[in-house]
Amino acid sequence: MRASLAEKGVALTPRRAKLLEVLVASDRHPSVGEIHEEVRRYFPSTSLATIYNTIELLKETGQVLEIEFSGAANRYDGRIPQAHPHLICVECEKIEDLEMVEPSEPLEAISAATGYRLVNRRTDYYGVCPQCQAREGGQQQAPQSLP
Repeated sequence: MRASLAEKGVALTPRRAKLLEVLVASDRHPSVGEIHEEVRRYFPSTSLATIYNTIELLKETGQVLEIEFSGAANRYDGRIPQAHPHLICVECEKIEDLEMVEPSEPLEAISAATGYRLVNRRTDYYGVCPQCQAREGGQQQAPQSLP
């Protein structure tokens, strides 16, 4: 991430360095607001614009994956910036990386069949996480191994 910012001519200020640290260290897929809040713990005068601008640069260089939502704030993955599947809780909005193989159809084959010039793929699974099920008093399904 540091190198990609340097290639764009962006100075790596202490605030930006903290933002990178937050992105790489978090397995929670934080929103811009959450990143801003964490950076401000160390640098109280950090502007929201700094966070947004840096995230945009990282997206442009493929260093961060944006997980878009229509009804909620977008979230960001700096640990695994390539497209990969997620488990998303519809109750608490927790996002977890799903360690499984992507669908096997290559983008090129889908492009050839549809005429679309595909640039990315997104596979997410929505449900209620075990913690929310326990809070609701619902029956939590026992985890099963995936094929």
